[in-house]
Amino acid sequence: MACPVRTSFKCDLDFRSRETAGAVLHGINERMRGWLLFHNDVAEGVPEAAEIRRFIEAGKRRGIKLDALRPRDFELIVSTEREWRAEHAGGKLPKPDFIIPRTGSETSYFTLAVIRQFERMGVPLINGAEAVEACADKLQTLQLLSASGLPIPKTILAKFPVDVDVIERELGFPVVVKKLRSTRGAGVVLCQDREQFDDLASLLGDAAHQSDFIFQQYIARSHGRDVRLLVIGDKVAASMERRSLNGNFKSNISLGGTGECIDPPEEMAQLAIEAAKSLRLDIAGIDVLYDEKGYRICEANSSPGFVGLEKACPVSVPDKIFDYIIARLKPPEPPRKSLWRRIIPNLRSRERQIEKEKA
Repeated sequence: MACPVRTSFKCDLDFRSRETAGAVLHGINERMRGWLLFHNDVAEGVPEAAEIRRFIEAGKRRGIKLDALRPRDFELIVSTEREWRAEHAGGKLPKPDFIIPRTGSETSYFTLAVIRQFERMGVPLINGAEAVEACADKLQTLQLLSASGLPIPKTILAKFPVDVDVIERELGFPVVVKKLRSTRGAGVVLCQDREQFDDLASLLGDAAHQSDFIFQQYIARSHGRDVRLLVIGDKVAASMERRSLNGNFKSNISLGGTGECIDPPEEMAQLAIEAAKSLRLDIAGIDVLYDEKGYRICEANSSPGFVGLEKACPVSVPDKIFDYIIARLKPPEPPRKSLWRRIIPNLRSRERQIEKEKA
């Protein structure tokens, strides 16, 4: 839009003000750089790769340079040097403004060591090492939730040979059997009765798998359905109810389930927020089951998948996360003086000047 000559300077300022306001509104910051830690190559056919690309594309639109890096390609060097140092795949990387770990159940000891290293070097992490470690192990997740007084299904760590009498007494049948480290519904089965459980326990008793499983109370009211709530900061950003279409007790979208966007009841939303807080998660996917008394937390994810959530709900998960990161990294504004506190000193100064002139 053309401006009259006499107001061109003001118009230019107004345009720049609108441009700046738009930049703040949309989170555009050309100088912002982040890392997204992912355990694999971002290639076709790799699970979660599409979500990594969504992050990179959303960042690019907002002027945020986001690099997807494999943790195992870092050289982890611990020393007393205080200067920034990050060596990755044979090169040196400048210090990022933030790091988003997206390693989930694939989080290894090496990956945790890398996350801790950069956390201790002052890089903001979305989520931190403690939270990532807690969610990589389903039992540790449940232990922390239980310690915070939050409702969970009763759970027993597998010990071989399995004492079926203990399982029947504490959990009853049917009973859910889960791998400690799994995702997208893989490694989860439902044993209907003692005979079926005996057969499965014999297979699990292989030395290679010992202590790799948990046995969990079956919540009949939630058969084939649960709710995934995406918590960002201290708010529920989106939620969907997932349902199985084939009578399976698992409702995961990746296994053929469907998702419907819902406005969760206040009690459910608050439960998800409390769960994320107890696990120190900035970003969390909290899975909630229905039971006769209300709700129970089934699982918590530090790098929740969101393809199904975005199909069900009108939300851009990467943009929601970038909004949170920008708000978190934004320096606090200095307190502004009130109008009178700014005017009165000027008036007093003017009064003194007038008195001097009269004298």
